[in-house]
Parts: sequence; C-alpha cells; structure tokens
Amino acid sequence: MRTLGMLAAPGTWNTPGQPLVGRTVANAQFLKALLRYSSFEEVSLFIGETADLHALEQLTQHWNVPEERLAAYTVWQLPELLARGRLDVLHHASHVDRLYDLLATRDRFASKTVPVTGQIHSLSYPRFHQELARHLLVRPSASDALFCSSTAGRGVIEKSFARLEKEAQAVGFGGALPRWDLPVVPLGVDFDSVQGGDRLATRRALNLPENACLVTCLARFTEFDKLDLFPVLRVLERLVSRPSAGMPPVYLLLAGARQGTKTPEMIELWSRHLGVFDRLRLKVDFTDDEKKDLLAASDIFVSPADNVQETFGQSVIEAMAAGLPVVASDFDGYKDTIDDEVGVRVPTRLNVDWSELSEVAPLLYERPLHLVLGQSIEVDLRALEEALRGLAMDPVRRAKLGRAGLERARSRFGWDVVIPRYEYEWHRLAATGAKPSGRAHPLQLDYGDFFGHFTSAPADPSRLVVRAEKSQDFVIYPELKHLFVEEDVRALLINTTTPRTLASVETEMRARLVDRRPWIAGFVVGWLVKQGLLQLAP
Repeated sequence: MRTLGMLAAPGTWNTPGQPLVGRTVANAQFLKALLRYSSFEEVSLFIGETADLHALEQLTQHWNVPEERLAAYTVWQLPELLARGRLDVLHHASHVDRLYDLLATRDRFASKTVPVTGQIHSLSYPRFHQELARHLLVRPSASDALFCSSTAGRGVIEKSFARLEKEAQAVGFGGALPRWDLPVVPLGVDFDSVQGGDRLATRRALNLPENACLVTCLARFTEFDKLDLFPVLRVLERLVSRPSAGMPPVYLLLAGARQGTKTPEMIELWSRHLGVFDRLRLKVDFTDDEKKDLLAASDIFVSPADNVQETFGQSVIEAMAAGLPVVASDFDGYKDTIDDEVGVRVPTRLNVDWSELSEVAPLLYERPLHLVLGQSIEVDLRALEEALRGLAMDPVRRAKLGRAGLERARSRFGWDVVIPRYEYEWHRLAATGAKPSGRAHPLQLDYGDFFGHFTSAPADPSRLVVRAEKSQDFVIYPELKHLFVEEDVRALLINTTTPRTLASVETEMRARLVDRRPWIAGFVVGWLVKQGLLQLAP
C-alpha cells in the first residue's frame, strides 16, 4: 500500500493552546504515529476549507515530517484521486460524522478496492446511532471496517446494528444487512509525552511533604460526560480522617481541562467542607507539556470513570506508560487494559432502570442526558478506598505494579506496536478484492434537480458569448482557487475575442483542466459569465 487518505475535519485533533481532550489527543498521536511507524509512502489529508490548513500546520509544525510523506488536498480533489487509483485506504477518525458520505464517495468514484475505515470513540450519543441508520441505504462492503478501541465498544456497535437490522425487517426492508468488519485494535500512547518529567521539582511546586503519597486523576473537569469527582473527595476524606497505622499522608491531585462548568470551584468548596482542602491539589487547564511532570510527581493513578461516553480510556494507558500503578473502575475499555498485574479494578453497578430514559434521550440535550446516565452508575467507594489505602501503605507493591504496567504499555500500547496492527487490518481488508459499486450516493441532495427551478431559465450551452471589455480585471475568492487559478481564466479569455458558444468554451476548458473533474470546466465558464468577464454576444 502506498497512500492513506484521511478527512481533516475541524476538531479532529488537538492543537497547541486547546484544552486536552482524550479523543483529540489520541487522534493527533495516531496521525503522528502513522507518519513515523507506518509503511505508507504518503498520508493524504483532505481539508474542507483553506482555514483548516492553519490548524493542520499548527499540529504538525514540530514533527519533522519529510515533505513527501504528508500531503494536503481539498475534498474537491478526492473524487479525482480515487478515480486515478491514487489512494489505497480511506480512514476517518470518526465512526459516524461523514463516514457514510466517505463510503458513498468511494463507491461512486474509486477505480479499485479501497477499504474505508472509521474509528470509534464515544458511543452514547443518540445522534450517533441515528446516523448509523444510513446503513440501510449506504452499505459497506467486505473491505470496510470500524476499528473498535475496546471489546466493550465493539459490543455497543454490534448491538446497535442488530437493533437496526431487526427494525429494518419490521418495516419491510427484509434480509440480513451487510456488516462492517469490527476489529478490536487499541489506541496507543506516545511515551515521549508522559515520560521524563521532573518529580522533585513538580512535587515542590505542588507543596507536598517528602513522605506524601500523591494520588492523581487526569480527566476533564465535567461531571456531565466524564466522571464525577465528588465521590472521590469522600474517599479522600476517609483516608485523611481514618489513616491506617504507618500510612503516609495521602494527597489528591485533580488535573484536567475546564469544560464549561464551575466544577473546579465546586470541588474546592466541597473539599473545605469535608476538611481535606489542604490535601487537595487542583491543576486546571494544564498544558500538554506539563503532563509528564504531573505523572512523574505521582505515586498512584486513579480513574473512577462512571460515564458511558467513555469507551477506551487514554489517560489510563498514559499512566501505565509513566510507570504508575492504576486504580480504575471496572468499566468500559478499562476491562481490556487493567487487571491485577498492573493495578486494581473497582466494581461498578448500574442501579437505575434506563428504559424510559432511552425513549426520550433523542429529545434531551446531550450534557444533561449524560449527567443522568453517569449519576446512575455506582463506583464502589468502599472498594476504591481499600484499593487506595492498600497501595498507599505498600510502596513495594506500587513499584511492582508500575513496572508491570510500563511493560504492558510497551508491549501492547506503544504506537510502534499499534500501527502495525492497523496496517495488518488494512491489508486484510484490501485483499477481499471488494469492488466499488459505481453507484451514486442514494441520499445525495441533487442540487440541479431540487433547486434548478429557482432560476428564471435552465442552462443553454448554445448561448453565444464574447470577452468583455476590461476583462483583465478580476478577483478569484481564495476558496475557489482550489478549483481553478488565474492562468486558467486568462487562457480562456484570450481565445474568446469573437463570439463562441458556451459549449465550445467549456470544451476548451476541459482540455486545459485534464487533471481535474469535468464539472469544474463548466463551473469556470459559468463563473466567467457571472462575473461579467464573458458577456452575451451582440
């Protein structure tokens, strides 16, 4: 395989100065790892607007990527590159948004087998599963797959498609639907981003006693769709007020990006009420560069995730890569990554009937919906306390778990290990030989058919036009320069000093734009008329 194509949609990757979010951090690391560890000669990124280039340049400016390995194109160019066989794989960092449109574009224009793959992240938003209903009309082939970062996540997708198939048969679609392949491949960790921090300097900056045991949680400050930190404060209060004999003083570091809430301020107030404010450290909106220092300063990593929007858990494998023992909830993708060799999984329980909630969920705003979902899930606080208490008192066990976690991170979650697993799946999918259907997008908004009657008259290729006076003066909007350039315009104007039909002008333009899609020639001619550079012949 030579070239992998990806949509470069805004919000796909974190860029400098943005709050750290697990999904965007993982996507950025995935792209960087592709360029470093994959065998692709080129990674082609397809942007929607010129402004998107700025975010892309911000992301990659310090990566030292050879110029020939990373290319930026516009989405306008995707059909032509597919038709020429220039792309070997199309991968999308989402499992829904635009994925089915990418699938349909491949089917319509590709000249060979081109696997289309997506990546799951959060799976609990009703709109995501409604988007999957497009599966009824835009169907994957044997070469297409959704990469699942965890077995728990794959289970959600399997259930969603099973429900879709059942409902489709109930309304008369009939028969089994083709399914996406669902390989389970974890996300990876960038060791450089989590190792090598300054433990002593960071602990001094956090004003910790030398013998303190620092328990750290790195997570966005939002009880709506990440995790509830207030029960963790209750556990801290018990560890502080009821210390075991010989236990070092336990401190709690909560660090993460603020996400539209006053959660950090509320946590501070609650910690004062519980009498543990002096044992709490808050780090709000820390930078990516600070992460390694915070992890280096820590003794135990805790992640009591309780929200179904979590599918994998990037922070947990980062903590393992930093050599920390992990105490995590027995939840979602943590079941794949954490066991008693590297940490402790704390029991969780669903204590609420969600049946009616499921009925009204599509009407609810997503934040309050996920708040209720998260508040329905219990993380066993007694077990959490026991796990933290036991590790706080046992530095030998902490070190043993930390070493095992680091080894597991290296063997399973290093990007140098993960990327070859993606490549194996892409090669396997391409070997199916599934051919593009050539079928037009069944859900396309046909602008000519739907909106042609808005105008006074349809196009008339026989109209005679001639170059206007002062036609040398014109402006091409920046976004249009992806379709045509000044040289294209001047070449046509030079040859239109005498009356010609629009059809003949378009024919000449097609010959000039042989490396671009045929419709662009007609668009350029229409633009010349719109701008008054070509006018009706007398």
